[in-house]
Amino acid sequence: MLKKLIVITTVFMMLVLVGCEQVNVSNADNDGVSNEKVKWQLATAWPHSMFLQEIPKKWAEDVKKASGGRLEIEIYAAGELMGGGEVLDAANMNTIDAYHAATNMWIGKMPAAPFFTTIPMLMEEGLRLGWIYEGGGLELWQKMYDEEGLNIQVVPLGFTGPETLAWSNKEMASLEDWEGVKYRTAGWWAEILRERGVSVTSTPAGEVYTGLERGVIDAAEFATPNIDRDLGFDEVSKFYTGPGMHQPTTMYYLGINKDSWNKLPDDLKEIVMLTAQSTTLWSYTKDQHLSMEANSYFIEKGITSVSVDMESQKQLQEDTIKYLDSKSEELGGIFKESWDSIKVYREDYMKFRDLMMPKTE
Repeated sequence: MLKKLIVITTVFMMLVLVGCEQVNVSNADNDGVSNEKVKWQLATAWPHSMFLQEIPKKWAEDVKKASGGRLEIEIYAAGELMGGGEVLDAANMNTIDAYHAATNMWIGKMPAAPFFTTIPMLMEEGLRLGWIYEGGGLELWQKMYDEEGLNIQVVPLGFTGPETLAWSNKEMASLEDWEGVKYRTAGWWAEILRERGVSVTSTPAGEVYTGLERGVIDAAEFATPNIDRDLGFDEVSKFYTGPGMHQPTTMYYLGINKDSWNKLPDDLKEIVMLTAQSTTLWSYTKDQHLSMEANSYFIEKGITSVSVDMESQKQLQEDTIKYLDSKSEELGGIFKESWDSIKVYREDYMKFRDLMMPKTE
């Protein structure tokens, strides 16, 4: 899946660059293609120092190059124009042209939102990418925004792999170890763990480090090893636990005001889409590489790595499916439509993967 995506993205980008050269030449011949430059303002949900902020920055650079400077995007970190939680409303009202965030941030507005960002236990890399780009996921993603009455065009932008399951000062290798633990997490994973006796807390992101340091919380999850290293969680924890059951993959996105989007000529729309795909691939491989380095760093530093036992993982996967089945029947609509689509695609994917992928260590 990854090799195929690399080949497709490379070919697309070559076509885009060739196309841009042709546009420049034809513009000189007055063929009717506009030379007008477009400038957008884009606000993100991320601070300057976070790896996720590099994703829209890289994309904006690629768009400017591929468009010959015809489309420029000014990138603002959270807090510069507005808070990270305000970017959706700002783009919807056309205060800004676009934003970069994760859809699960809006779970209070759209209960199905996490399907398009991350699902505990179920969506590995190939499955997530396949469902979004080829299996109907992107169409359902856009439908969810449209049904909510939001004037937003959804464009996937950014992808990261498994997150650290827990930073802690207690070993957490089985469900029994998790009982009564005060654990910082959120969303569906929080609901699933509460049923298992975990004392879930929604400690704000900026307080996770001090919470671990002072023992206010016993354990926490936040992001990938790459990002966790930048935040220094290894400085206040003895144990580093996997696998990333709560967040095996994470997909981010651009939310573009539809008025701004519709004003773009078709060739610039194509450049936006293709550069978003190439940047998504870049973000995945870059974060994976940096997370591998971080993993080695933690082990060399003496942090004890822990893996949750297989029996506990199987139980938590069953819990997740049961939880989502129940929510699907309760909520119906786009929630049920998305969950049904994922289950069908996942079944086909698993059959194919089990047949085709080697099972040796």
